[in-house]
Amino acid sequence: MILRGLSFLLRGRGYVVLTAQTGDAAVRIVADQHVDVAVIDYRIPDWRGDIVLAAVAAHQPHLTHRTVFITGDIGDGVRDVSARTGCPLLIKPFDVEELEWHLRRLLHDVNRPPKGLDAGGV
Repeated sequence: MILRGLSFLLRGRGYVVLTAQTGDAAVRIVADQHVDVAVIDYRIPDWRGDIVLAAVAAHQPHLTHRTVFITGDIGDGVRDVSARTGCPLLIKPFDVEELEWHLRRLLHDVNRPPKGLDAGGV
């Protein structure tokens, strides 16, 4: 449901969105198509988000630095992965504007958050 909702919102804001419900599917996508930025849920059915990141970055190394993790898991392990990788971490529920700010920053090096938002979650 989150995947569908985020896809709908981001497409409505002009992004081309490719979706994968599993780590295996994400790897198949990046093996076949260029991806500018990845949004990875840390807890997906088959792999942890850090494993997905390593697998997709093996095909497209720039994703190592152009990924946003999202999660409902607030455990230290998730925060450690975010700190280790340098990838932003958004804790559910989050504002789509915050996600979009991170996407713009990763894609275009935008350094200012939109009005009313800080860079929390990074």
